Amino acid sequence: MKKFLSFVLLASSLYANSDLTSRAVIVSLDRTVLSSEIAGEIVELSKFEGDSFKKGESLIKIDCSVYKAQKRKIEVEKEIARLQLEKNKKLDTYGSIGTFEIQISQENYNKQKAEGDIASINVSRCDIQAPFDGRIASKKVSKHQSIKPQDELLEIVGLDNLEAKVVVPSSWLVWLKKGIEFDLSIDETKTTVKAQVVQIDSVVDPTSQSITLRAKLLKPFENIIPGMSATANFYQQNN
Repeated sequence: MKKFLSFVLLASSLYANSDLTSRAVIVSLDRTVLSSEIAGEIVELSKFEGDSFKKGESLIKIDCSVYKAQKRKIEVEKEIARLQLEKNKKLDTYGSIGTFEIQISQENYNKQKAEGDIASINVSRCDIQAPFDGRIASKKVSKHQSIKPQDELLEIVGLDNLEAKVVVPSSWLVWLKKGIEFDLSIDETKTTVKAQVVQIDSVVDPTSQSITLRAKLLKPFENIIPGMSATANFYQQNN
C-alpha cells in the first residue's frame, strides 16, 4: 500500500511540474515611424535598413538655411522690441509716456520672444535624432528628396525593450499567473533566454480555446531582434 501511495504521489508531482511548450514571436515595445515636422530638402541620410544607432544620434538632417535665417530675423526684431520697451520705461519715469504705450511695448516684446521660441524649435527640427537605441526597420525617403510636414521618413525599432507574444491553451489559466518565468528557445539563433509573464489577455479565443500573453525578455540577451520565432518552455507551477 505504501509503495502504491508513493507511486501516486510521484506521478502527481511529475504531472504538476511537467514541461509545457507553446509558440511565440518576439516583438519590440520601442517601434515607431519618424515623421517630418517641417518642410525642406533632406541633406543628410546615412542610415539604411538594418543599420544600428544610439539614442540621440542624428538620423536625418534637413536643409535648415531658411529656418536659421528666420531665427536671426526674429532675434533682431526681439532686440528692437526690447530697446523700445526700455526706452518707454525710462520715459515713464519722467511722466512723458502713458501706461497704455508701455503695455503695448511690453506685449510686443513678449510676442517677439514667443516668435523666437518658435523659430528655435523649427531649427531644432532640422536634425532628427534617435529617441532610443535601435535599428532602421525601413527607409521611406532618400537624400536630396524634398519633404513636407507629416511625411514619413524612417521606421525604427528598439532592441533593448523586447517582449514575446505567446499563444497558450486556455486550460493553462488554472496555474498560469503574471510573474511566472519561463524559457524561450529562439529558432533563428538556437539560444535560450529567460522571460517573465507581464500580462495575460482578458478574453479567450472561443474557436481555438487559446489565450495570448505578453512576456518581457529578461536580460542579459543579445542578437535577438523583433520578428524572430521561439518556443516557450513553461514549468508548470504547483498551486
